[in-house]
Amino acid sequence: MKKLHIINLAKMGGVERLFLQYVNETTDDSNAVICVSNDIGEEIKRQMPHQKVTFATRLFNQLPLRCPQFLRKFLLQWKISRATADVIIVWDLIPGLAAKPKRGKLLYYDHGCSWRYADNAKTRRFFAMLDGVISASYASKRVMELRFNLPCPNPVVLNRIKTPDGINHQPKSPHVPLRLGTASRLVSLKGISVSLLTLHELIQRGHNVVMEIAGKGPDQEAFETLVQKLQLSDRVTFSGFQHNVSDFFNRTDIYLSTPVTEPFGLSCMEALYYGVPVIFPLVDGQPEAVTDGVCGLGISPKVTVTEHHKLSGFHVDFPYDVYDPVNDTLVSPKLLSHIECADAVEKLMVEETYCRLSRNARNYSIQSLDFDMFKKEFDKTLNLFTEQSF
Repeated sequence: MKKLHIINLAKMGGVERLFLQYVNETTDDSNAVICVSNDIGEEIKRQMPHQKVTFATRLFNQLPLRCPQFLRKFLLQWKISRATADVIIVWDLIPGLAAKPKRGKLLYYDHGCSWRYADNAKTRRFFAMLDGVISASYASKRVMELRFNLPCPNPVVLNRIKTPDGINHQPKSPHVPLRLGTASRLVSLKGISVSLLTLHELIQRGHNVVMEIAGKGPDQEAFETLVQKLQLSDRVTFSGFQHNVSDFFNRTDIYLSTPVTEPFGLSCMEALYYGVPVIFPLVDGQPEAVTDGVCGLGISPKVTVTEHHKLSGFHVDFPYDVYDPVNDTLVSPKLLSHIECADAVEKLMVEETYCRLSRNARNYSIQSLDFDMFKKEFDKTLNLFTEQSF
């Protein structure tokens, strides 16, 4: 089966990481790639040195000269037709297509952008062209159904990652001081301000706790200002982008995931491989990545955006509904209570509880999160759509 992937490769994110794992597992020439960005991010380029990439908007593939805006959808259509693919997979974006491709099944892989798409003519037109949608989580499937009432099949192939390197397989127990960790792009949407308020609350309660914040992003300076305001400078480390994530997770006792929205948390899954229990919101696809009470503790978001702004000074701008998996409905976005997060940390400070959830995390990751399962299910789903055998 010849597969054509249409994707934005400008910067690394969850969907790009999954895509790279998928194409790098294939040893034949069955994957063709059209990149809708004009350049490929350096980190991505390093991880796919041998994969040929066609640029959607370039007049000449080796030169950055782009064709005029009004011609781009026709140029993309021509490049798709030249690929003569059996299946065309659009990864988490809505491309400008002049018409439905005449050859090959057109599929859309949703990794979370469905939360943000405007319900307009362009979106509806693209969805009307599709032969099918593959969702990265049940939450993604329900968002697609509730927002757009899809006219095509929409199976779920759960997001998974390859087993990370450098895992310390010795049984984990909490350090002194207790080490909290979070890793994400440093933007208000990720709720890092909730994590900082949680740390402050724990210290107010008399606990010996520190926090490491990995990643980089435009709001880092604002987070650093909040750290100073809460007098946490000697308790918080901003460690930047982690080239070696094993060091970060091996030294972390509890992983805090406090975002406003998260279709399926890859960093949470990663934490589980290292035996790190996760505190997370019961929102979107997070309960599908971490099982509440088994390898982490889930908390229902209750704090409004306005209330959080008063607590932290951070205004979270997410003008879309999120998915409430408990009640199977779309709701206005809210944040976790730092008081309830601190209560959850205290529960995990009990060594027996901590060790049980840490063991469960490792067992769960091995049994349920293996990337080979994703590849088999993904290929099986593609096969069902194309009705071909491998």
